[in-house]
Amino acid sequence: MRRFVKIALVVVLFLALAGGGALYYFTKVKKYDVADEQVDKIVEDPYSISFPEGTPLPEGVQKDEEGLVIVDQKGDFVLADGSTMSTDEWFSSPEYNKAISAGTSGTAATAGNQTAAGSTASGGSGTGGTAASTGGTNNSGSSGSTADSSNSSNSSSSGGSSSGGSASNGSGSTAPAAGGETGSTGRVTAANIKSRYSGSFDSLQGQAQSQLGALVGQAQSEYAAKKAAGETINPAYFYQKYSGAASSVEAKTDSAFNSLYKSMTSELKANGLGTSAADEYKAQYEATKEGLRNELMSKVTGG
Repeated sequence: MRRFVKIALVVVLFLALAGGGALYYFTKVKKYDVADEQVDKIVEDPYSISFPEGTPLPEGVQKDEEGLVIVDQKGDFVLADGSTMSTDEWFSSPEYNKAISAGTSGTAATAGNQTAAGSTASGGSGTGGTAASTGGTNNSGSSGSTADSSNSSNSSSSGGSSSGGSASNGSGSTAPAAGGETGSTGRVTAANIKSRYSGSFDSLQGQAQSQLGALVGQAQSEYAAKKAAGETINPAYFYQKYSGAASSVEAKTDSAFNSLYKSMTSELKANGLGTSAADEYKAQYEATKEGLRNELMSKVTGG
């Protein structure tokens, strides 16, 4: 692979000396047959987002075998009927606002403190998935909502309470919002919400690194196969093929990240908080991308 990199650098240097127009032509204008099912599979493989437990989601949103929410290359929700819904549309919808507001006013139980899956208190409806809940809990009076919850274990209660967390029962007591945890004042804090999303962003980063690793591995395998077959190695072909694929993966990752970012900012705003905690994740994400670019450049230049 190092020999290939050196050859590529020599060719690029030669083209640069010959004139920028030639370099632009061979890498950007001249089209090569770069069709590759394996590369397409990597590029088109959708991300599955681990939204924090209790996040209100569209009804019928598709999930993978691990219960993570599937988004397409634009970061849109994929619904059961095959249609899609943009995150902008969902997080500004009346259904989402109603569900998240229910959480801030205490009609949803604390995330992570639900009763056992499927359990119901006396008088509860017990029909999971028919009502949006910021904590995975349905009140008997909330049936008919068009939102779903990211928590797969739903419980209902006519009294509005759940073990480990309090909910509004008409007496004026309230439970935390979708954040699930409160500060010393009893209010959900930005730190609580930031902590909730930490694992979600880590999960997405792991998937992105896996896909980029698969792309690099495919490039190395193709180079080795061509070399073993005695074929001519064309650096411009590899550049056009894999830079294009990497750009597609980056765009797809940006869209998935923005879906999580919008979810987090919506939750922060619903709790009357600023978005600086979410902006920190965004800054870290951009810094991570820049770091990866520098790392790749270092490998290419032998640094």
